[in-house]
Amino acid sequence: MSQVPYLMRLFSLLAAAVAVLSLGGCPAASQKPGEADSAKASTKEIAERAPSSLPQSNHEIPADLGEPLVDSPADLTRLEPASPAWIDKRNKQVVLLGSACKADYPLEFFATYPDRGYESVVVIYTKPSVVHAALLALGAKPGKPVQYQPTFTPPTGTEVEIVVSWKDRAGKRQKTRAQQWIRDIKTKKPLESNWVFAGSVFWEDKATGAKSYLADRGDFISVLNLPTALLDLPIESASALESRLFEGFVEHLPPLGTPVTLILQPKLAATPE
Repeated sequence: MSQVPYLMRLFSLLAAAVAVLSLGGCPAASQKPGEADSAKASTKEIAERAPSSLPQSNHEIPADLGEPLVDSPADLTRLEPASPAWIDKRNKQVVLLGSACKADYPLEFFATYPDRGYESVVVIYTKPSVVHAALLALGAKPGKPVQYQPTFTPPTGTEVEIVVSWKDRAGKRQKTRAQQWIRDIKTKKPLESNWVFAGSVFWEDKATGAKSYLADRGDFISVLNLPTALLDLPIESASALESRLFEGFVEHLPPLGTPVTLILQPKLAATPE
């Protein structure tokens, strides 16, 4: 496990502080000014805007999230004291706790912070930089975020399978692929693609030399192409609210606020014996 603390310290030094509002449910969908344009902006343009878009207070974690709903709790090692996030080196998994949104709206994210949960299926309480470090420790390789210039190039990186686990009203554990909580707006069929470890991007303040990991503003698991996303879909997915491809599969979702365990498992190349 010696590699994990080193990586965690590295990303802690480079990542900016983030603000997340305490959980009060996920508000109805609404678009903030400039959001439709931000996805298709170049990485450089987004990075140059980063200082004004990175909030500066601490997030609050609900006390009732419970324990991780995994098959092998004894294999989990907590990544950092302040986050409900673990690494399972034996089973090659990153495990996070979050809460379900209502998600009856076009989506920007599968998972993000509570203050951006109005376009997400799940809200989480862990910085993407922490997850980035854990994925590296498991052997996953970050690729490249989406590119829009000179032509569209989809994001690349190690493929990541995401499983969600929760307890139903009877207290029985349920489990499904994350894709079953997202559907195509036109066909009403579940998302088919896995996510890839695009890896976001760093921004450096030229005046101070301070570095920030841009996914830490909330661009965690995206369902539309964002140059700053940690995990993104390797398909072309529109950003404008009126032309988004995916929405929450509300018939499959647990009630608003239900504690959810996210299990991220990178698809790693087999190592020779």
